[in-house]
Amino acid sequence: MFNWPGQSKSSPSSENQTAKALTTEEQTEQLWQAVYEARAAAYTSQFGPLPADILKMMNLSGVWPGGGLYQLAAPQLSATAWLSSSFGLSNPDMPTTVISEEVSSEHDHLGRPTRTTTRLLSKDNMATYPGRPGYGYEFMVLTQGQEEWPLWLLQWAVNSEIQQDVDFLGRVDQYQGMTVEDIYVGGEQMVNILITRARAPLPATISLPNGEMSLLVATTITDDEMIWSKTNGRNALMNLLQKSGVGQFSAPDRPSVIHPQGVDYASIKNREQAEALAEQGLLRRGYLFPLQFGGEETAFNIAYMPRQGYMRKLFADKQINELVQQGQIQNYQAHPEYLGDSFIPKRIRIQATGDANLNFDIDMY
Repeated sequence: MFNWPGQSKSSPSSENQTAKALTTEEQTEQLWQAVYEARAAAYTSQFGPLPADILKMMNLSGVWPGGGLYQLAAPQLSATAWLSSSFGLSNPDMPTTVISEEVSSEHDHLGRPTRTTTRLLSKDNMATYPGRPGYGYEFMVLTQGQEEWPLWLLQWAVNSEIQQDVDFLGRVDQYQGMTVEDIYVGGEQMVNILITRARAPLPATISLPNGEMSLLVATTITDDEMIWSKTNGRNALMNLLQKSGVGQFSAPDRPSVIHPQGVDYASIKNREQAEALAEQGLLRRGYLFPLQFGGEETAFNIAYMPRQGYMRKLFADKQINELVQQGQIQNYQAHPEYLGDSFIPKRIRIQATGDANLNFDIDMY
């Protein structure tokens, strides 16, 4: 974080004299500090006290020097509420004039970045948003209790905005919300999200010295909710989430508000039933023998899986593929096991052998 000079009160005449004496750089610094303090005060009053340290994104250290991510308890919303939020997309030095290009990176055993080397490049076509404070918004996720996965989601969102100029705010306003499928959020987890403007009890906007800042909220949604929103609209889905009590809080594994009773997978007896459920987003189509390993796009290679089972197999195949690329795996076998006469696998056993060996027993439901 920048160590910006403090401000002091003075008479109007002395303020005018001081303004004349200040350089453009000093005036910019004072505006930056005033925006930061106003946003911090609003977060504290609307949500809860900000933590002492802001979480920096290493790959944006030279691109977003005054910005970062906050996670904080939000007692103003509820006793168990936590807020994960960008903090600096509405800075007066945004949109950025440069982007970072990764030269090299290192990760720990969980896939988290531990060291990143980047270089800065000038943007060919810099985005401009007249009338907005910076990009015009801050991006946030609400959870019941503190969780790590929202930080992965925020990193994806901030990188998309700063590096690629996706203009989340403009898209949300144009399409009355925005949905995105399968965003990686660490470990073996991916989420679908619905991005909307903040709704009560959240404030819709916050007044800053450089303009009116909007709040965008990402809410996790199920596969069938996403498909339902394509026909009925994103606003309608948000209304349904609010009516059901979910609101704009995220819980990746919560039941669907469209099909709250879920699906009895053991009762699915044939491909036609499974395909109908896949069309509704209640099952996912996967491949027993992955296409990247030479599997064929045939009905006999397609397995219909619940989302969580599908994800487990996806990440198992990813681990195997890393060894395939290294030449350590030469054979792959997938054995589905069924409960009674159900068409949906209860479990898929995977054996990958060669110079290295990997075995997975993946429960589908």
